[in-house]
Amino acid sequence: MHPDDTAGHRAFALPGSSLRYGPDKNVDVLHIDLHLTPDLQNASLEGICTTTVRALDEAVSLLALDAVDLRVASVERDGNAQKFAHRGKKLEISFDPPIAPEEEVTFAIRYNVTRPRQGMFFVEPTPEYPDKVRHVWTQSQDENARYWFPCLDYPHEKQTTSATIVVPKGQFALSNGALIERRDEGDRTIYRYSQDVPHSTYLTTLVVGPFVEIAQPAVRPGDDTLPIFYYVLPGREADGERAFGKTPKMIEIFEEKLGVRYPYARYSQIAVGDFIFGGMENTSATTQTDRTLHDERAHLDFSSDPLVSHELAHQWFGDLLTCRDWAHAWLNEGFATYFEAVFREADLGYDEYLYDIFGCVERYLHEDADRYRRPIVYNEFRDPIELFDRHLYEKGGAVLHMLRGELGEARFWRAIRRYVRENAQRSVETIDLIRAIEASTGRNLRGFFDQWVFRGGHPLLNVAASYDPKRRVATLTIDQKQTIDENNPAYIFDVDVAFAPGLSTLDERRIRIRVGSGHETVTVPLEFEPELVRFDPGAFILGDVTYQFGVDFAAATLAADPDVVARIRAARELAKDGSTAANEALSRAFERERFWGVLVEAAHAIGKTRAAWARDVLVKAISHEHPKVRRAAAAALGDYRDAGAAQALIEAARHDESYFVQAAALHALGKTRDARAFDVLRKALEKSTWNGVVESGAAFGLGELGDGRATALLVDATRFGNEEARRRAALSALGRHGEIVESERTAAIETIITALDDPIFMVQRQAIHAAERLADRRFLGALDRLSVSASNGRVRRDATEASIRIRESQKVPSQVTSLRTDLDTLREQQRKIQEKIETLSRT
Repeated sequence: MHPDDTAGHRAFALPGSSLRYGPDKNVDVLHIDLHLTPDLQNASLEGICTTTVRALDEAVSLLALDAVDLRVASVERDGNAQKFAHRGKKLEISFDPPIAPEEEVTFAIRYNVTRPRQGMFFVEPTPEYPDKVRHVWTQSQDENARYWFPCLDYPHEKQTTSATIVVPKGQFALSNGALIERRDEGDRTIYRYSQDVPHSTYLTTLVVGPFVEIAQPAVRPGDDTLPIFYYVLPGREADGERAFGKTPKMIEIFEEKLGVRYPYARYSQIAVGDFIFGGMENTSATTQTDRTLHDERAHLDFSSDPLVSHELAHQWFGDLLTCRDWAHAWLNEGFATYFEAVFREADLGYDEYLYDIFGCVERYLHEDADRYRRPIVYNEFRDPIELFDRHLYEKGGAVLHMLRGELGEARFWRAIRRYVRENAQRSVETIDLIRAIEASTGRNLRGFFDQWVFRGGHPLLNVAASYDPKRRVATLTIDQKQTIDENNPAYIFDVDVAFAPGLSTLDERRIRIRVGSGHETVTVPLEFEPELVRFDPGAFILGDVTYQFGVDFAAATLAADPDVVARIRAARELAKDGSTAANEALSRAFERERFWGVLVEAAHAIGKTRAAWARDVLVKAISHEHPKVRRAAAAALGDYRDAGAAQALIEAARHDESYFVQAAALHALGKTRDARAFDVLRKALEKSTWNGVVESGAAFGLGELGDGRATALLVDATRFGNEEARRRAALSALGRHGEIVESERTAAIETIITALDDPIFMVQRQAIHAAERLADRRFLGALDRLSVSASNGRVRRDATEASIRIRESQKVPSQVTSLRTDLDTLREQQRKIQEKIETLSRT
């Protein structure tokens, strides 16, 4: 029984959720061979799926494969037709004679599908988007391979694969593994791929279109050469190099860290349009969103490296080692998120690494506070995709950072290497990582994992420091401010603290203490009066940490602590203090601080004070050499409603070389409510910049302006046919605008309701978030419908959460349609609706 650390937090499991476990097996799938002929003009696929299975310990007369909306023409075994039937989302095959125990059998399924609801996506020009290039891509995570080929569609089933893809001449086709043949036959080109390392069905890929191939420098040139490629649509070659250029370096770093070579015959990355994620780690052939391709100006302060390194890390964590059950998907996503930081450390240094981890913790803390709380490993849900959240990614990555601090550098990497080496080509659960740590280091960390992985929540720490010169004693108090009771015990952890006589750590006295109660007081006799107090160097403790050091210690920390997170926490304390000494310390930081990330967080902190001195610092910082500092200063100036702040923002919006600084300045300008803002924002909304960054900033600014004239501009910006990012930003802005300008609320609501059924996935999700913000009961009918009938699991969850929150805010009485009350009735309603949908799909 794990502690129920959810006091005061929303539940993760929504109505209709259930405990989910992996399916039973009666066969092992050994190999899947796909013969695929996509028709891009008609958005259809003709396929032959030839599968080899081995029966387990009993004869198999009936095998149920996952298959949705596939029109199956025949099933043959050794040239003999086998009976089959569709039952719901299953294709049931009757084998005559039955497959004997341990017998291997190969059978072929001939099928076709047109415009699948999920799994396969056809991109094509339309009257509204005539410049779109026709191509097709698949996206099978989490359980969507079943929409484009019949299979046992669960991660614990791993098999080798091969694919023959027939396309019109001039088209390129990509699938998993080695490209073993490419030949022309008349007006067609045939590609043949072979993936000889077993992998899960959700990692199977198909991409077809007029892509350009660029070969990157190979890793390990010689007899063991690893060829590396990226593919982009024509005209994006230079953008592709900016996005994917560091891939060979990433592979070398990961191989060195893991002691296990990249495990596949080649590595390809392909950038596609309208992609619903950032990237997908299909084995040996990652699919990336074309939004990551960027021009020289964007390259000033945008990098694809986090996305590229994340998907590359998955080739080990997720592909070579695959979570056995979706409940343990952090072994895929948490590791990939952590290895973003690992590459950042190797490429840019330790400060960048630690700030990346700090960002992970911050994003997780926001989700925990604003949405729900759950353990990282959790198996109560409606759709597996619900688990792919900040708990899985960012908290999972932060746990690995904490584990690195707990074990120390050498033991941590020794344990990770053993985990990878011993579990390669296997399905894994968290216990496999725990056992690898035990075997390689002797450390029993089951308590660690119980607390940080199998329990929801985190400590909320207040850390205070003082020194008594008479007693020559330093005192550190650590208070855990989260709910602590019988069901939610205090967190137990070890942490380093240090005291230094000057602003150098060379002579510091460091001790390690154990925290195990809600209030801990540590007294340390010192022969010197400390000038620098350090808590948790390396920021290993996964929690929400607030300093109460006092101005002198906080100022010294901001000036001299080598740890970037410590300097950020000190800046936050000083910003809250408000004294002259605190303000001066923060002002000096903007002149002396060597790392941009500290100044970004300091800008956010001082902006909240709305003090005149802070405004002056921010106006100066909006000209800082680092664009991300300028961006943060611009954002913080939005907290001021004076002509000086507005003028600085107008100048940045018009003249800064960074897209993102311009966008931040425009957004903040709207918040100032300056009389000049409307015209500046209106003109900026008409621009066309990379990924719609600048015009999105203008839309956000209009949403904050409180000016009724903004309504028509924002409504028009959401129009189908406009650039996607602009549409999303305008919808988000309408959610805010409708709150501020009550007279325009109906227009905002009507526009958002229309967008709730938008065919573009990310636009639809943004409409749901905007509806949730406006919290008007007129959204409930559409949201309730999407919560059960939308084809995408993320849309279903977003709609359900939005509906719950609107009902809570509006105090809508309990009823059958309520997603918060009358739970048993609602589950029955959802079951009946799903049965009707399945019946309709069969007919």
